[in-house]
Amino acid sequence: MSSAPQPRKTFKISDSLNRQLNSYALVASAAGVSVLALARASEAKVVYTETHQVTHARVPLYIDLNHDGINDFVLRTIYYAGTSGFEMGLDASGCRNNAVAGKRFSDGSYFFSAASALPAGARIGSEREFPVRFPFMAVEDFKRNVRTSSGYSDLGPWAGKGKGVSNRYLGLKFVIHGKVHYGWARLSVTLGHHRQYDDVSATLTGYAYETVPNKPIIAGQTKGPDVIAVQPETLGELARGKK
Repeated sequence: MSSAPQPRKTFKISDSLNRQLNSYALVASAAGVSVLALARASEAKVVYTETHQVTHARVPLYIDLNHDGINDFVLRTIYYAGTSGFEMGLDASGCRNNAVAGKRFSDGSYFFSAASALPAGARIGSEREFPVRFPFMAVEDFKRNVRTSSGYSDLGPWAGKGKGVSNRYLGLKFVIHGKVHYGWARLSVTLGHHRQYDDVSATLTGYAYETVPNKPIIAGQTKGPDVIAVQPETLGELARGKK
């Protein structure tokens, strides 16, 4: 006489683990990854990544905003030596069709595009200007053979009158599968005044994006029911189909 089949035991996962699994599935969907049983992919979510990276001379710092293995933005230190003096600086730009929020202005001779240093709480969306590629953030300008303060000047929203700025935000616009999404990158910028390659440097401490196309995002929003915090190495493996 055969025994009746025993009922299969069920396993209840914790709420925190369930939220984490749902979060990874949602973000992978936004990154263009096919994942079974996606967690409410149509709902608005802010995907936030905490990090700590510092710019270095001749080494671009890339930001893969949605961890799909494709670089979306880049920070670069710049150095220029001419007959009249030296320039050290920092700029930010979008890769491909992506763009950084900023403004165009003129000094009377040339037109420039500067990346805005947005405060926490700033709204980033279609109302922002995303003028041209390669907007600069901060520049130090030294006159050749002039060592006094009159031989130095600084320029740019991130220069902070020569003192730099802390915890300001780049407004970001980038494209996933032909649709526009908005995001931000949190940075602190320092100016050294030493006429060296790394005089102007930035520390990237976090970045985020909105998973819903064309939906604005609030700079610095890292907590709340609509915020998903992810670890880049874990999500990167998921986005590339690794276990």
